[in-house]
Amino acid sequence: MAAAKIYDERRLSRVGRGAPDQRPSMGQDMAKGRRTEIEYLNGFVVREGEQIGIQARANERLVEIVKKVERGELRQDPRHITELRLN
Repeated sequence: MAAAKIYDERRLSRVGRGAPDQRPSMGQDMAKGRRTEIEYLNGFVVREGEQIGIQARANERLVEIVKKVERGELRQDPRHITELRLN
């Protein structure tokens, strides 16, 4: 447990170090109305999990949300992710 605590402290100490206008590539794609790589990233995790009997519910929900945005069924809003509840 001590190693996990050290890892978390180091990982969390790096949060927010990027530029305020910095955006991940998938976020850039969404902002420009382009298709994302969601199926190749999070969709892959979902499919691999299914093959071995593990649910990847967070990844599954992310794929669903991003695809809805891509199809114009859902407006882009970070709250779709920040307020995501799996229970």
